[in-house]
Amino acid sequence: MNQKYDYGIVIGRFQPFHLAHQSLIQHSLTLAETVIVILGSARSAPDVKNPFTPAMREEIIRACFPAEAHRLIFRAVRDYPYNDHVWTAEIQNIVGEIVEENENAEHARIAVIGFFKDKSSYYLNLFPQWNFEEFYSSDKKLLSSNATVIREKYFAGDDAWRELVPETVARYLEIFKTTEFFAPLESEFEYIRKYKQDTRFTGVPFAPVFVTTDAVVVQSGHVLVVRRRVHPGKGLLALPGGFLAPDQTLEDSMIRELKEETQIKVPAAVLRGSIKNSHAFDYPDRSTRGRTVTFAYFIEIEPSLKDGLPRVKGGDDAAKAFWLPLSALGEKEEEFFEDHVSIIRYFLGL
Repeated sequence: MNQKYDYGIVIGRFQPFHLAHQSLIQHSLTLAETVIVILGSARSAPDVKNPFTPAMREEIIRACFPAEAHRLIFRAVRDYPYNDHVWTAEIQNIVGEIVEENENAEHARIAVIGFFKDKSSYYLNLFPQWNFEEFYSSDKKLLSSNATVIREKYFAGDDAWRELVPETVARYLEIFKTTEFFAPLESEFEYIRKYKQDTRFTGVPFAPVFVTTDAVVVQSGHVLVVRRRVHPGKGLLALPGGFLAPDQTLEDSMIRELKEETQIKVPAAVLRGSIKNSHAFDYPDRSTRGRTVTFAYFIEIEPSLKDGLPRVKGGDDAAKAFWLPLSALGEKEEEFFEDHVSIIRYFLGL
């Protein structure tokens, strides 16, 4: 082989892998001897936006390139919606570790290969130390291969999605429908579809923007979490919180939701006096329900040798409330709703 580069880097979520993705990797294999495929949204709880695990996605993509699979290296990275620097560093480290295995590592020729689909492709500009090779196709069928559209058709039972993915992928997705993972996602898709229909504005050219509040309550190396009772994210771990009440301030709404969902045995005045920080989390795609901005409050309760952790009990939309040791955040990461684990880490500097 006499490719232009030793390593080509392709970054994406591939949820699911479709025709444009297939052409991108085919093009990358003509440019680089080895293609490093970075799978995004690792360690995320499955939802209608990210239904397939990194292991599933790797298996699917490898199956699409049986003759070239040995030239593909897969690595998975978490999403860091509030810290591009950490995300970028993680990819730099992954590529560095792979390249170091090459005896000519110091002189390795490396390129990021991708196409600027929309504003979400800004990440392609974050790696100036490597060359960039833009991929472009004039094939209208490839240009219409949109993962969001494919997922919507797939969960809605519209077989038109099959025309937008390789046949190998179509077979995998049909098998996925027979697994235990599909029914909960299908149910959540229907909930979100109806939610968006019921909350859309009529007669105005604007989409609704929702405002919520969340509480990050910590004491003695534990964080207070709930297990969600309802869609979306039914059964997942989450911060206690909810929609902003029209007649309350952000802080009042947060305290109310915290008390309702956890029944925490701490007076509201003490909770209010224990607020150490607050921040607006406004990553545009943080919620599958639509544009949702949450204002989160960091509450640090003074430890008590006599009473220990305050008693809590699930209520309202929470099936359960409990204190999670901070050491278990990594272990439970894949069980968290939306970006809630990222919010916790933001306040704790983890």
